[in-house]
Amino acid sequence: MSFLFPLGLLGLIGIPIIILIYILQSKYTEQTVNSTYIWTLSDKFLKRRNPLSGMAGIISLILQLLMVLVISLAIARPIFVLPGSAHNYCFVLDASSSMTTEENGTTRFDRAKGEIVNVMKKANDGSSFSLICVSDEAISVFDSVTSKKNAINLVDSARVTNTHATHSDLLQTAQEVFDNNTSTKIYFVTDKGYEKHDNIEIIDVGNENVENYGVFDVEYSHIGGTLTASANLVSYNSDSDITLSLLIDGERKSTITKSVKKGVPTKADISAGCESFSQFSVVVENKDGYSVDNEITTYNKKSDKSYSVLIVSETGFFFKAVIDALVDSEIKVIKPSQYETETEKYGLYIFDSYEPPVLPDGATWLINADESIENAGFGVRGKLEIPNGDTIDKSTSTSTNVRHLLRGVSNSDIYITNYVKYSGMYLSFHTLYSYDSNPLIFAGTNGTGNRQVVFGFDLHNSDFALTTDFVILMRNLLEYSFPDVIDKTNYIVGEDAIVNIVTNATNFKAQSPSGKDIYIETDGTTATIALNEVGTYTITMTVANKETSYKLYSCAHPNESTPAVNELDFSLAGEATYERIDGEYDPIVLLFVLLALLFIADWGVYLYDKYQLR
Repeated sequence: MSFLFPLGLLGLIGIPIIILIYILQSKYTEQTVNSTYIWTLSDKFLKRRNPLSGMAGIISLILQLLMVLVISLAIARPIFVLPGSAHNYCFVLDASSSMTTEENGTTRFDRAKGEIVNVMKKANDGSSFSLICVSDEAISVFDSVTSKKNAINLVDSARVTNTHATHSDLLQTAQEVFDNNTSTKIYFVTDKGYEKHDNIEIIDVGNENVENYGVFDVEYSHIGGTLTASANLVSYNSDSDITLSLLIDGERKSTITKSVKKGVPTKADISAGCESFSQFSVVVENKDGYSVDNEITTYNKKSDKSYSVLIVSETGFFFKAVIDALVDSEIKVIKPSQYETETEKYGLYIFDSYEPPVLPDGATWLINADESIENAGFGVRGKLEIPNGDTIDKSTSTSTNVRHLLRGVSNSDIYITNYVKYSGMYLSFHTLYSYDSNPLIFAGTNGTGNRQVVFGFDLHNSDFALTTDFVILMRNLLEYSFPDVIDKTNYIVGEDAIVNIVTNATNFKAQSPSGKDIYIETDGTTATIALNEVGTYTITMTVANKETSYKLYSCAHPNESTPAVNELDFSLAGEATYERIDGEYDPIVLLFVLLALLFIADWGVYLYDKYQLR
C-alpha cells in the first residue's frame, strides 16, 4: 500500500486531541430538584432495563476516533497494489478522411473516440493507456498514461484529417507497438472491417449502408466562349441519379442529372458559356454522409498572372505589340533619356539598343547591347557588319532548358545584317541562336541573380520580328522570365505541391484552406508544400512591389470514398504474451461511505443520549 498524499496522515493528530478533550470534559452538571425520590426510583428502573446506557459516551468517542482515522486516510489517498490485475493498452485510431463520414449526425471519428473511452472505463485501475492516430503519418496523442481519468480526457484531443491512410501504414504502426511489447492489448479502431485479425482487437465503427457520392478526374476545355468540364461520377452504395452543377467564378451556370450504377465510374460532361474565367467548380448536389468528395475546383493559372513591363527604346513597337498580344500586362514605354529618372519598379525590363549604367532588380532583356555592363555575365568584343546579310543558326542542343525555350519554334531562316560579338560568358547561359559560333540569342541568370535574355542584333535590321517564330519565342521567353509559381492547380490531398521560387520575389507565403499560414523555404529554386487539407491553398508573393496570388485545389483522396473493406487480413506477426502489470485499488469511495456511516452512527448515539431514546 502507498499514499498519494502522505501528509494527510497528519490528521491522525486529532485522535489524541479528541481523547484529551474527552478526559478533561466534566461528566456531571449541578441541578436543583424538589425531591430525589422519584428521580432515584426512575434511575434504578432505567438501569435495570438498559444496562448499556452508561456506555453512550464511550461509543461516541470510539466513533469520533474512527471518523478522524477515516478522514485522514481519505486525505492521504491510500492505494493498494493488486499484483497482475492490469494491462498496457494501446489504441491505434484510424484518423483518415473517411472517418469524417456522418451517420445520424455523428461522425465515425467521434464514435471511435467513444468506443476507446468505453474500453478505458472497463479497464482496471493501474493500467496504462496509449493512443496513436494514423492518417498519412502516425501521431502519438499520448503515451503510457496511468491515470484513467487523464487518459479519458486526453482522448478528446485526437483530431481527424482529410488525408489517406493505407492498409500498410496502419498495419506497420500496430506492428511496431506489438514488437515493443508483445503483452500490450492493442485495439485498432477504424471504419474498415477485417475478416481476420490476430494479436489485435478490431473495433469497427463503419457502416456500409451510408450513401456516398463522389466526383473525380475533372478535365476541361475552353473553346469558342464555351467551358466544358468532364468528370467521373461514382455512387458507392446504390444505383442513383446524381445531380451535377457547374459553377463559374462562384455563379451556378449549368446543372445536369446523370444515372450512375453502383460502384461504376461514369463520365459526365457539363457545359456553360463564358468568355473568360478565373475558376470553376464541379459540384455534386446530392446529400450524403461523406461530403468531402462532392466538389472539385479548378483555377485558371493565366487569369492570376499579370506582368509589369518597362520598355526602354526609341520605338518599342515590336515588343509592346507582342507582349500585349500574349499576356495580361502593364506596359510602359520610355525613351532611353528618361530611364535614369524612372523610379518605379517592374517585373521585366527591356532595353532596346540601350545599355543601363546598372542592371535593375528584375528580369532583364538586353537587345543589341554593344557595350559591356557590370554583372551582365558577358563581355563585348565589338559590333560586326554583314554586308549582304546572312541567316543565323538555331541551336541543336538536347538540353532540357534549350528545348523548353525553343518549344514550338520552327527552323525558318532568320536574316540579320549586323551582330554583336560577345565573349567571356562566365555565367551559365543557354544559347538559342548563334552566328559563326558566336551566341546571338541566349538566356540565363546574370550576376545580380535575375533572369536575363540577350539579343545580339538589332531587330530593326532583321526580318525576325515579322515571323511567326518571333511570337512563339517571345511567349517562351516571357514564361522563362516570369516562371509559373505553380505548375498545376489540381492535386490530391496528401501530395506535395511544387512551388517555383521566382527570382527577387519577396513576401512568399501560403495559406491552407483552414486559414493556417504555411512557411515556404525560398533558399532554392523550388519549394514544396504538403497538402494535408481538402480545399483551396493560396500562395502569394510580391514582385516589383506588386502582389500576385496563385491558387491551387487539393481534392479528396479517392480511396477514402470507398466503402469499408472486408477481405484484408489485419494480423500482427509474432506470438502474444500474457504478462500483466500490477493494478491499483483506490478505496476513496469506500472511505467516504464508511465516513458517512460513522457520522450517522455517532449522530444516533448523540440523540440517544440527549433525548433518552431508550
